[in-house]
Amino acid sequence: MRTKHGRIVTDEDLDRMAAEAEAGPDITGWTRRPGRPALVPGTPGTASPKIETRIPADLRDELRRCAAADGMTVSQVLRDLVEAYVAGRRGTGRPAR
Repeated sequence: MRTKHGRIVTDEDLDRMAAEAEAGPDITGWTRRPGRPALVPGTPGTASPKIETRIPADLRDELRRCAAADGMTVSQVLRDLVEAYVAGRRGTGRPAR
Protein backbone atom coordinates (compact mmCIF):
# COMPACT_ATOMS: atom_id res chain seq x y z
CA MET A 1 0.00 0.00 0.00
CA ARG A 2 1.19 3.53 -0.75
CA THR A 3 0.30 6.97 0.58
CA LYS A 4 -1.17 9.58 -1.77
CA HIS A 5 2.38 10.90 -2.17
CA GLY A 6 3.67 7.48 -3.25
CA ARG A 7 5.48 6.46 -0.04
CA ILE A 8 5.17 2.78 0.84
CA VAL A 9 3.20 2.17 4.04
CA THR A 10 4.99 -0.36 6.22
CA ASP A 11 3.61 -2.71 8.87
CA GLU A 12 5.19 -0.44 11.48
CA ASP A 13 3.30 2.53 10.00
CA LEU A 14 0.04 0.59 10.16
CA ASP A 15 0.70 -0.46 13.78
CA ARG A 16 1.46 3.16 14.75
CA MET A 17 -1.68 4.48 13.00
CA ALA A 18 -3.81 1.77 14.62
CA ALA A 19 -2.45 2.65 18.09
CA GLU A 20 -3.15 6.36 17.50
CA ALA A 21 -6.68 5.61 16.33
CA GLU A 22 -7.39 3.37 19.32
CA ALA A 23 -6.03 5.97 21.76
CA GLY A 24 -8.39 8.60 20.36
CA PRO A 25 -7.69 12.27 19.80
CA ASP A 26 -5.87 14.37 22.39
CA ILE A 27 -8.48 16.97 23.29
CA THR A 28 -6.56 18.57 26.17
CA GLY A 29 -5.56 21.51 23.98
CA TRP A 30 -8.97 22.07 22.44
CA THR A 31 -10.99 25.14 23.31
CA ARG A 32 -14.74 25.32 23.13
CA ARG A 33 -16.05 27.61 20.42
CA PRO A 34 -19.17 29.61 21.16
CA GLY A 35 -22.32 28.65 19.31
CA ARG A 36 -25.01 30.91 17.98
CA PRO A 37 -26.01 33.72 20.31
CA ALA A 38 -29.26 33.29 22.23
CA LEU A 39 -32.26 35.01 20.67
CA VAL A 40 -33.56 35.95 24.11
CA PRO A 41 -31.12 38.12 26.08
CA GLY A 42 -29.94 36.56 29.34
CA THR A 43 -30.47 32.97 28.20
CA PRO A 44 -27.06 31.86 26.91
CA GLY A 45 -26.78 28.23 25.94
CA THR A 46 -30.52 27.90 25.43
CA ALA A 47 -31.60 26.53 22.08
CA SER A 48 -34.26 28.56 20.30
CA PRO A 49 -37.20 26.60 18.88
CA LYS A 50 -37.13 26.07 15.13
CA ILE A 51 -40.16 26.42 12.85
CA GLU A 52 -40.06 25.09 9.31
CA THR A 53 -42.45 25.76 6.44
CA ARG A 54 -42.59 25.22 2.71
CA ILE A 55 -42.83 28.02 0.17
CA PRO A 56 -42.48 28.11 -3.63
CA ALA A 57 -38.89 28.33 -4.87
CA ASP A 58 -39.46 31.65 -6.65
CA LEU A 59 -40.81 33.22 -3.43
CA ARG A 60 -37.81 31.88 -1.48
CA ASP A 61 -35.41 33.32 -4.05
CA GLU A 62 -37.11 36.73 -3.97
CA LEU A 63 -37.12 36.67 -0.15
CA ARG A 64 -33.37 36.01 -0.16
CA ARG A 65 -32.77 38.88 -2.59
CA CYS A 66 -34.94 41.30 -0.60
CA ALA A 67 -33.36 40.31 2.72
CA ALA A 68 -29.86 40.72 1.31
CA ALA A 69 -30.76 44.11 -0.16
CA ASP A 70 -31.92 45.19 3.30
CA GLY A 71 -28.75 43.83 4.94
CA MET A 72 -30.70 41.13 6.77
CA THR A 73 -30.84 37.36 6.83
CA VAL A 74 -33.96 35.46 5.85
CA SER A 75 -34.28 34.38 9.50
CA GLN A 76 -34.23 38.00 10.67
CA VAL A 77 -36.92 38.97 8.16
CA LEU A 78 -39.13 36.03 9.15
CA ARG A 79 -38.72 36.73 12.89
CA ASP A 80 -39.71 40.37 12.31
CA LEU A 81 -42.76 39.32 10.29
CA VAL A 82 -43.89 36.76 12.88
CA GLU A 83 -43.39 39.25 15.72
CA ALA A 84 -45.44 41.88 13.85
CA TYR A 85 -48.18 39.34 13.11
CA VAL A 86 -48.43 38.19 16.74
CA ALA A 87 -48.27 41.77 18.04
CA GLY A 88 -51.16 42.69 15.73
CA ARG A 89 -53.24 39.81 17.09
CA ARG A 90 -52.67 40.57 20.76
CA GLY A 91 -55.73 41.87 22.49
CA THR A 92 -58.01 41.48 19.45
CA GLY A 93 -59.70 38.31 20.65
CA ARG A 94 -59.33 36.95 17.12
CA PRO A 95 -57.70 33.57 16.77
CA ALA A 96 -54.81 33.27 14.35
CA ARG A 97 -55.82 31.60 11.08
